[in-house]
Amino acid sequence: MTRDPYWNHNTRYHPWLLAKAPTSARTALDVGCGDGLLARKLATGGREVVGIDADSGALEQASGANGVRFEQADFREFPGTFDYVTAVATLHHVPLVEGLTALRRLVAPGGTLAVVGLWKMTPLRDAHYFPMLPLIWAIDHFPPRPSGPDVPLRDPVDTLDDIRKSAAAILPGARIRRRLMWRYTLLWQRPA
Repeated sequence: MTRDPYWNHNTRYHPWLLAKAPTSARTALDVGCGDGLLARKLATGGREVVGIDADSGALEQASGANGVRFEQADFREFPGTFDYVTAVATLHHVPLVEGLTALRRLVAPGGTLAVVGLWKMTPLRDAHYFPMLPLIWAIDHFPPRPSGPDVPLRDPVDTLDDIRKSAAAILPGARIRRRLMWRYTLLWQRPA
């Protein structure tokens, strides 16, 4: 989105996340909201949005908008359910099964979960990805642009196979796709 104050590997997927938001969703939860950029975008659809982040420093950078409130919280303990739940580059910060189980609990019956996550790359399983590294480097650096807020980073520990296997058990029917920028997307709808 050209109006964004910065671009990074995560904001690149905001259009996908916004497109997957059900038109019927009246409430949304953005897990790991950081500075609140996605939460503010979700609120433009007339939804009541809650942005949560475990990191107080990230939330200090958050700015609100009508229909958005922010809370410092660990999503694994956060109460309530929401029509639309997003998690961008968040799931790899917690144990996988625990995180997927918590996300499932937060989705209201008939609601949707959309995750943009990171996986641990392995040379044998992900060899076809390596020729794309020059393209990814070019996308990252040209044109030069701000990359976003300063937030805690953590390398992923789960492979894409691990994520697929756990999601199949916890989120039956979830659709997972490998994406560019070392990301995968997961989309799941909770049965009504």
